[in-house]
Amino acid sequence: MKTRSFSLMETLCIRIVFLLTVTFTVANTVHAQTTVPFTLHNNSAYGDGNVFVAVIGIINGNFVWINPKTSAVNLMNVSNNTVAGPVINGNMGPGGNGLYANCFARLSEIPGKVINIPGIEGCRILISFNSQLYLYFFGASGAPSGYAAPNLANPTDPNQGIRYETIELTNAPNGLWVNTTRVDGYQYPMGLEVWGNAGFYQKVGELIPHAQILSQWQATAPANFAGCYDAANGIIKFPSKTPAFQSGGAQANYFGSYVDAIWSKYSSGNLVFNAGDAGTWSGRVSGNVFTFTRSSDGQVGTISRKPTNIEVMEGSGVMAAGGQWDKVVQAQICAAINRHTIDLNLATGATQDFATASKYYQTSPYNWYCKFWHRSDISYNSLTYAFCYDDVFNHSSTVNAPSPQRVTIAIGGYAGTTPSGAAIAYKDCNYGGYAVGLGQGNYTTSQLNALGILNNDISSIKVTAGYKVTLYQDDNFSGASLVLTANDECLVDNSWNDVASSLKVESTASSTVIQAESYNYMSGVDVEATTDAGGGQNVGWIDAGDWMSYPVNIPVAGTYEVSYRVASPNANTTLRLEKDAGTTQLGTVTIPNTGGWQNWSSVSHTVTLPAGAYDIGIATSTGGFNLNYLTITNASSGKIAMMQQQVADDKTLVLSPNPVKDQLNIRGNDKVKTLSIYDITGREIKRVKNPGNVVSVSSLTPGLYIVVIDRKDGTQKQVKILKD
Repeated sequence: MKTRSFSLMETLCIRIVFLLTVTFTVANTVHAQTTVPFTLHNNSAYGDGNVFVAVIGIINGNFVWINPKTSAVNLMNVSNNTVAGPVINGNMGPGGNGLYANCFARLSEIPGKVINIPGIEGCRILISFNSQLYLYFFGASGAPSGYAAPNLANPTDPNQGIRYETIELTNAPNGLWVNTTRVDGYQYPMGLEVWGNAGFYQKVGELIPHAQILSQWQATAPANFAGCYDAANGIIKFPSKTPAFQSGGAQANYFGSYVDAIWSKYSSGNLVFNAGDAGTWSGRVSGNVFTFTRSSDGQVGTISRKPTNIEVMEGSGVMAAGGQWDKVVQAQICAAINRHTIDLNLATGATQDFATASKYYQTSPYNWYCKFWHRSDISYNSLTYAFCYDDVFNHSSTVNAPSPQRVTIAIGGYAGTTPSGAAIAYKDCNYGGYAVGLGQGNYTTSQLNALGILNNDISSIKVTAGYKVTLYQDDNFSGASLVLTANDECLVDNSWNDVASSLKVESTASSTVIQAESYNYMSGVDVEATTDAGGGQNVGWIDAGDWMSYPVNIPVAGTYEVSYRVASPNANTTLRLEKDAGTTQLGTVTIPNTGGWQNWSSVSHTVTLPAGAYDIGIATSTGGFNLNYLTITNASSGKIAMMQQQVADDKTLVLSPNPVKDQLNIRGNDKVKTLSIYDITGREIKRVKNPGNVVSVSSLTPGLYIVVIDRKDGTQKQVKILKD
């Protein structure tokens, strides 16, 4: 038994970041970042008392488990192995005593069904039914370390017969990366909804009930894939996990003729394909080695020999070996074989298109298991992780939220559920069928398209009480508009489904919160993680003379109450509210000694504010306090003072040249708060606060990097650069 025994294909399917194709994980050190609340919504046939949850992963190089009841992080230790598990044919487990990790909790025991996930990598949320799973903890570090996970290929494994599912995630400095998975097989429907700043919302998961999924498989699976269905356990196994596709089985050479034909054809001519942002590659077979060269810069990637059937299906062996550019090529070719998009009828030397989804799974042989899970009636937006390289050209269920706020896990998928959100957009006027929940935020055409809703496909909208939706004729939140509040509205009746290009979802509550770290400009302060309710960040290191400014939109002139969430170990510190760059003083408030830098309290004062969109400032002549957020409420009419949403202008913030050799030029650097550079493993290489118009990259080794730009307005931009 191996240490950190990720079962089945987990060790074979480590996500590799190559350009637009795959996900982003963190290497050795996870830096401080936002703690994300995960809410578990039970839409299954199992009661909360029969659903078991565990969270395991790696923090700062140590294997850890998170207590689902308290969200406390604990180092893995052999002393955690206190739960007696089943003994099958004498298998007493790695400890030799039949004891396993006490790391699971029943869903009914988790307060609010919420688990707070901190910065973590290689994380798995394990959800099992009617029984906990039996994991074994070796330890947090050293040898052996990690844990032994379920291995259903072992007939004496104590987890035989226990239904379970997995959510995979990494919560990294450059955002949250999370997905459902069908890479090892299918046991029960699952779903994910992810919300983030600036109106980010994305959803993945299964749409129909478990019984219906099994029925659809049995009714449509061709004979060579029929054996993936395990009737005894009511699950569907990945093909390579069944005897038919293993050595000696009837399908052991399923892809053999196709692979042979590819290696044969391109022994006498070149296979040329466009890998999107990874560039155009041209390759030829010599002595069984398939060697590719990138046309733009001469980078070389190889496949050392013809892959076996298992290696093609699992993206393992020669399809996951070598250096960075080898793996770029291997991911592309492996995906192309599974999808059967290498067209042997095209002449050698002609550029092939692997990106067009309509060409996938059309010509035999192809991976029918993958085709099944990408059906639009089974998986939301046809997105799923059906095989290891499903993220090539972005067809996986991976969700990346650069600035995550919260996540909901739908245990049982979405069958029979109504989308959640402040507003729900439907494709028909009966408020049924396909629908998407929209949280607070601004949505452009491209964002709506990403949610699976095209402009003229929105036929109706339901708006929840306490919110309003404004539809705009133009894509930049301008032009003619239509405002909907707490109502059901058929857009076809007033022709707005044909002209709506962007929309805003806003609260109509009597007050709103402005997070202190969301300043557009500041002097002298910094941010840190907060222990205040809700988590996130607060502004700290506030000294005499420091200040922050925030864009607001005050709907009507009048009297407003401004409340500040503060913490301080000092007495009689003060802050003042101002506008017009400090020339107009709006009011001052005294901050008491709250007992510590993270002991939080609220103070407020009443001020008179003019109507309009402008910046307000918070300044201090004393310093000595922390600020988490402020709230502005119209004291006389209860109307909201909304924080003005600024649309990021990518045209004024440009990095060049790309590819880059020595110096990266930044146009619009005055808008940049922090610039961070990450390598392809997610490791932060460089961080520059308030950069000038040039950043040196001469010390970077050649390859792909991700530049993460945190703007002063609180938004974020990510740019992929290639270092020559």
